[in-house]
Amino acid sequence: MTKLELCRNEIDLIDEEIIRLYEKRMEIVKEVINYKLDNNIEILDSSREEKMLNKNLAIISKEEYKKYYKDVLTGFLKASKEMQKDILDAKKDD
Repeated sequence: MTKLELCRNEIDLIDEEIIRLYEKRMEIVKEVINYKLDNNIEILDSSREEKMLNKNLAIISKEEYKKYYKDVLTGFLKASKEMQKDILDAKKDD
């Protein structure tokens, strides 16, 4: 097996773990939206997003990766907000 194939296999394993964690994250997002709906809490919390970004950026040890992580987190937040909107819309239709 070439070095490239080894690296790609390792990336595939990491991607599988990311997917598992992503699914877990989205399940928790569902819990959050349902809690907010049940307790009449505002759905969007921009200050939470900024705090999360800053906290997570501080954890990243390699400075060169920080600018890329912002895009990753932004994508997760976008997906979370879209799912929250879909759940909200579905509840309105009930």
